[in-house]
Amino acid sequence: MPKNFYPKNLVLRCYAHPIPGGRYYGMCIDLDLAAEADSADALRAKLNEMIVSYLETVLDTPDKGSIPDLLTRRAPIMDWVKYYFIALLVRVAEIGRFTFKASIPFHLENHCYGR
Repeated sequence: MPKNFYPKNLVLRCYAHPIPGGRYYGMCIDLDLAAEADSADALRAKLNEMIVSYLETVLDTPDKGSIPDLLTRRAPIMDWVKYYFIALLVRVAEIGRFTFKASIPFHLENHCYGR
């Protein structure tokens, strides 16, 4: 990603699946953030909260030059493989797993240019 590229909306790829104990595990592969929750809805809300908190922290950093690197903090390759495998399974059959993309509007100019 070029150092001067700032999107108006950040689209993030996430996946979730059930784990033993009736809980759900999910991950945002674009920011390498993971969470667990008691339901799919709770997991999605928790991941959303984590993503927003992470982005707010990144945008408030005094080192504005580090922002592009912090916005492209990718998960390990096996998590990407898992995301695309789940995406394929979701297209073939409803299996209790899901992928989703979250579009989170934010205004970088308020944070990057000292406003």
